[in-house]
Amino acid sequence: MTGYLPPAFILQDPVWNPGRSKQRWLPISSAGIDQPEPLGPNSLHAGNVAAVRDLLAAIEGDRYPECNVFEARITVEMIAAVFESQRQGRPVPLPLENRENPLEKL
Repeated sequence: MTGYLPPAFILQDPVWNPGRSKQRWLPISSAGIDQPEPLGPNSLHAGNVAAVRDLLAAIEGDRYPECNVFEARITVEMIAAVFESQRQGRPVPLPLENRENPLEKL
């Protein structure tokens, strides 16, 4: 399932054994645990609305948006590190020493 508000659940069981403890997985919403979601149905456009609101607030507040070029750079490097680690057959340190695209070397 995709969307801005994907379903999430919590198991409030300290031993993680719901079969024995009889605890059940509880839904989590923006209102809290086991509460109905007040924000309406899941939709893809809700994420776009949140992004635009944050962008406008960033412009007005003279700050970077939550999802900015620096966050994107880190995300891309972490993904590239997964492929570089697979290519080398071992963990690789960050920041990556090799700045070439590891997918081109696989």
